[in-house]
Amino acid sequence: MYCIIFNPTAGAGRSSKAMKTVLQVLEERHIPFTVFETQYKEHAIELARNAIGKGYDGIISIGGDGTLREIASVIHGSDETLGIIPAGTGNDFRQAVGVPREPAEALEIILAGHKRQVDIGVLGDNCFFLNVAGTGFDVEVIKNTEKVRRGFTGGFAYFLGIFLSVFGFRSANIEVTINGKTFQRSILLIAIANGKCYAGGLNVAPESDATDGLFNIVLLNYFPNWRILFELPKMKKGHPERIPGCESFICNEIFIDSDKPLRFNLDGEVNGQTPIRIAVIPRSLRVFCP
Repeated sequence: MYCIIFNPTAGAGRSSKAMKTVLQVLEERHIPFTVFETQYKEHAIELARNAIGKGYDGIISIGGDGTLREIASVIHGSDETLGIIPAGTGNDFRQAVGVPREPAEALEIILAGHKRQVDIGVLGDNCFFLNVAGTGFDVEVIKNTEKVRRGFTGGFAYFLGIFLSVFGFRSANIEVTINGKTFQRSILLIAIANGKCYAGGLNVAPESDATDGLFNIVLLNYFPNWRILFELPKMKKGHPERIPGCESFICNEIFIDSDKPLRFNLDGEVNGQTPIRIAVIPRSLRVFCP
């Protein structure tokens, strides 16, 4: 039997369509399942915690990256396996593990039963993420994307969030410690990547491997806001290194401080605050994937 955790508000209706597809396939094949519907933010954490140890063949998320993050935050380190049905606004983590975009195809991956152990990240002691943690411009984008999500979905919602953020963002001054070296920067953003892309398809770390026990760090030094819309398409195409002032690092732990408190984008949700340590928990989550 599968446990399905369904976020009905994800993807501005996309999740409900995905849910119908999944239920139809499972019922046609007489595969047993039970459904739990989230009612409020972080409800998926409670539902996933209650599902641990109940003998499910898998815990399936029907929602976006935020729903995945909530489930992963409590089932990592257990014998449970996470199934991914992409149905949110960005659905970026699916690309890190090769899960198809279409719900029916993603379900076939789950039913095939192949599993991999993937890394997750943690800010401080208990703020977890699967895909990317970032601060700077991307947090401003998340805030503005939330304002337009009810009217728009997918990558276009993120594009509007980026466009609105161009007019209000100010550089962030941070102190970073990586691999024992400390330095200061005035940044546009810093992204700590376990996955490959975020913000609806920006390929921030195309070489990242979610199973290698390491983060791929991308730091963009600040440049004038008017250039943002001209430079970010390079990241969309998978070439962040072509953006002037881009620096990259590989590590399993990073410490970030700042001259004023900065929040973080964790898989599309704003959480955590500087100063903070961010670390990898290697191969601690089982995921259905090709």
